[in-house]
Amino acid sequence: MLTDSSLQNAHVGYAIGRNVGSAVLRNRIRRQLRSQLEAKSDQLPAGWYLVGAQPRVGAMSWADLGATVDQLIAKVAGS
Repeated sequence: MLTDSSLQNAHVGYAIGRNVGSAVLRNRIRRQLRSQLEAKSDQLPAGWYLVGAQPRVGAMSWADLGATVDQLIAKVAGS
């Protein structure tokens, strides 16, 4: 995370390595993360973010992924 007060909103990049799974799985995870983070973008401070994923994310349900994203946003917003 790199906060930048000159930005109006959060800019998020995704780095999901091959160890997570096939290209199809990595793209699905990226789409899901993007959807979750866009829905909650008003909770993120303006800045640059790089989001990665561990292999276990591929087995998470939508609700579990949402809860994890909520925890990450709370951690970032609190710092």
